[in-house]
Amino acid sequence: MEDKPFKEVTVMTRQIGKMKVITSITQAAEFIVKEWPGSDSEKLEIAKHALVKCYDGEMSPGVARMAFIEAAKEADIYIEAAGRPPSTGKVEKWRKGKLRRRA
Repeated sequence: MEDKPFKEVTVMTRQIGKMKVITSITQAAEFIVKEWPGSDSEKLEIAKHALVKCYDGEMSPGVARMAFIEAAKEADIYIEAAGRPPSTGKVEKWRKGKLRRRA
């Protein structure tokens, strides 16, 4: 089977303070089997089915990724990706010299 990559998802592991970055269907499946905390839930079952369907070519990696994220949120192990910092309202100057007027 061909591994199918997707945009990274960061989750907490069983070791306190340790995170893991998941970037493919295979890594997501291995994490569920080997490291998933707690017991099965409805969202985890949906994520498992989504990963299998993705392997079979019946679902896109993006949709399987979203199912994995929803299960991780329910298990309280999902780490939100850091976005851009909020704007300060300042305009940054990127030119050091004065503008020259062309003749």
